[in-house]
Amino acid sequence: MSFDLFRDHLGIPHVRAASEPELAYGQGWVTAQDRGLQIEADRLRAEGRYAELAGDAGLPWDRFAERELLAETARAVHDAAAPAEQEWLAAYADGVTAGLRDGGRDVPELAGVPARPWEPWTPVGVFLAVHVLFNGFPGVLWRAHVARHLHVPGVPLERVLHLFDAEAGSGSNAWAVHGAHTASGSPLVAGDPHRTLELPGPYQQVRLVCTDPAEPYDVAGFAFPGVPGVPHFAHAVSPRGSVAWGITNAGAHHVEVVADPADTADPAAWRLSWPARDLSDVGVAAWRTLLHARTARDVADAFALWVDPVNRVLTADDTGEVLSLTAGRVPAAADRALPAAEPADGYLELPAPAVVAQVAVDANERPVTQAPAARDGRPGTGPRDLRPGREAHDLGWWYPPYRAERIRQLLAAADEPESPDTQARIHGDTRDLGAAGLVAHLAHDLSPAAERLRAWVAAGAHVEADSTDAALYLRWRHALAHRLARHPALAPLHAPHRQDPATAPLFAATFDVAVAAGAGTANLLAADWLGIDGAAEASGALAEVAGGGDPAWGDLHAVAPTAPAPGLAATHTAAVRPAPVAGDNETVRCTGGAPGVATTSYRGSVARYVWDLSDRSRSRWGVPFGADGRPGAPHFDDQHATWAAAGTVPVVTDEDELYAVDTTGRLLNGPRGAEVWRQDAGAHGMVAAHVVDPDADADLLHGWFTQPRAAFWGLGDRTRDEVRDLYAYVDSLPAHHAYLVRWDGEPVALVQAYLPEHDPVAAAYDVAPGDLGMHFFLGSKGPAAARDPWPVLGPALRDLLFAGRATTRLVAEPDARNERAVRRLQALGFTAAEEVSFESAQGPKVARMAYLTRAAAYGTV
Repeated sequence: MSFDLFRDHLGIPHVRAASEPELAYGQGWVTAQDRGLQIEADRLRAEGRYAELAGDAGLPWDRFAERELLAETARAVHDAAAPAEQEWLAAYADGVTAGLRDGGRDVPELAGVPARPWEPWTPVGVFLAVHVLFNGFPGVLWRAHVARHLHVPGVPLERVLHLFDAEAGSGSNAWAVHGAHTASGSPLVAGDPHRTLELPGPYQQVRLVCTDPAEPYDVAGFAFPGVPGVPHFAHAVSPRGSVAWGITNAGAHHVEVVADPADTADPAAWRLSWPARDLSDVGVAAWRTLLHARTARDVADAFALWVDPVNRVLTADDTGEVLSLTAGRVPAAADRALPAAEPADGYLELPAPAVVAQVAVDANERPVTQAPAARDGRPGTGPRDLRPGREAHDLGWWYPPYRAERIRQLLAAADEPESPDTQARIHGDTRDLGAAGLVAHLAHDLSPAAERLRAWVAAGAHVEADSTDAALYLRWRHALAHRLARHPALAPLHAPHRQDPATAPLFAATFDVAVAAGAGTANLLAADWLGIDGAAEASGALAEVAGGGDPAWGDLHAVAPTAPAPGLAATHTAAVRPAPVAGDNETVRCTGGAPGVATTSYRGSVARYVWDLSDRSRSRWGVPFGADGRPGAPHFDDQHATWAAAGTVPVVTDEDELYAVDTTGRLLNGPRGAEVWRQDAGAHGMVAAHVVDPDADADLLHGWFTQPRAAFWGLGDRTRDEVRDLYAYVDSLPAHHAYLVRWDGEPVALVQAYLPEHDPVAAAYDVAPGDLGMHFFLGSKGPAAARDPWPVLGPALRDLLFAGRATTRLVAEPDARNERAVRRLQALGFTAAEEVSFESAQGPKVARMAYLTRAAAYGTV
């Protein structure tokens, strides 16, 4: 299939094609190139073959995948999909297969894993594997454990279970601002999903452009590597309008644990009732339909097809409409917090989309209708979240309480209209609204450490990377979680959890009492009926850490991402340039840890975005690490410092700021001016190649081309601006690149490399697979001065042109009269061959063909 690939200065792929299947193929191809190891790992997880990559550490997952029928479910979802979705999935899978074949699997970790083509259902399997644990069912297993073992006389079970509601848990943020409150007069949609930090990241920035005149679209957003489209966050433009959307997890109880009876001693006696499996539908139709959305109503209609997971959605369009809705399939027993004997009968009818008149904030909070601005007590006089009937969106039992309120405070306190730039204060906010409640348990502690914490809370409780007070608070909370976990009142919870030993490692954190105590610290301290002296435990924990030095939060809170396979995390993380991070679970900025486990940041904002409906060039986005998943690659971690500072970068769609990429593996790709190749010539110095920058290099090239000896180059009559325009055009071509060669920093030659099958020369000779055409112009002798530079430059240019891994033969076609050029080629090992005539870009040309195979150049294939 045919597609064009471009990248911006951060290596973000921009895929363009004339039809939707070709576009899906291109998205799959570039995903395999940038994230080959990551998507193959997820594919193996979907197929229950993760142990092929991870060894014995992958066996628990494989047992779980087999038990929950991940592969069978993916096949069933694919088979039940409409023909348009099946064609789309198949095209994406074929693109992935081709991209893996074209170098995406060339990493040592996959050397021992058999290469297999992706099946049309594989992308569905990847989505299922990524999301099967992305719901509340492990919490249901924990609650069942609590119900079996923690009995408090006179206290209702529901009150006991409430102790461990994950009020200190992480989640995601999303907010929308109506155009009445923005500088542009058009809406903004912004946010940041919080997930486990992975390296490479779980989201992939991508732009997808379909030029089909019957249904064109241009969508920039975040994709799941291994899954087509951009289902969660995107800004789309078309001749018929502009629309954007973002989601957060709804916290819905949508995956049921079915056991008979609920407290059975048989560790394997529970199973999942999962809408994706029960309905043979995961919402693939929604994924594809979203690409065609032009209005907020279109987005709402697309999400009506959504199945799993259940999400809250905010969407807006350039007409000014802003909508809020919940999407997905929720069993008609959303209040169940324990295993059930039978799954619920049917699914809830979710509320209709609500119109947002001022602002809307979704941050995994319990949905509650906010008081009108005239009667609420929150600071500020700005716009309010006044969506009615929010209680109808209460579909579960796990809701963090702080981040949404903090975002509402920041929006209400605005002293100027909102814009993409003003959203940085929200993305980067580090105030912990939950800290005051915990520190209140130290009210009678007169120690210097307690005084510090009270002063820190009074100053706003900001979790900044350089704050030693924030570090003291978080070290105290960590120690407090461990003390609570060891308290006799919770001793029954240390009983064996009786899970299937084959899958138990997957749920180790679920049944870790310290993890549960860390999430429920505030509730445990407040539960005087439990027999825990909250003040004594709080003071005891503070005494444990008060004398342990005085580090800053950033010293303790290092980013600790997971990797595609166990054992890779350390090496992958070591390749990332360190950057201190602020924030914690309860802060908008997130970068969360696990109180009671470690102070490192294992969760965080895995993407940030601001979609400006007035102009997509004003939209902003960002991810941790970078676009490329290969350690050491130029774009492996070039966004990380910006992310760590809670920053974003502009969404680049200007064609002049993109560079064309050859997808055949023969040309070296890079932005204008970038160095793409370098060779140490020993005593002769260093030779490097840079992509021609039409603006910066125009004067130099024009000076070379207008010399009498440049007659065969055919550009002697061009003006400087015409030369600039010519090489700007070359820069836009995926099949033709121009490089400026420098010798010890001095420009010495121009090399143009091209794919012959896309050039007029194809009419003059039989093009073979792996052919790479070339033109070179010697502009200066460089450091060689009066000496002949060719013994150094000739081999260097040959090596530059063979640097593309897929190049098997160099093809030159100098003017037949240019005997000097032919002799230079022969000196490099080229075979001078037939004389040909063809219509070149400069007019009729008679050329002498010359060929050099890789085998002849290097004695190997």
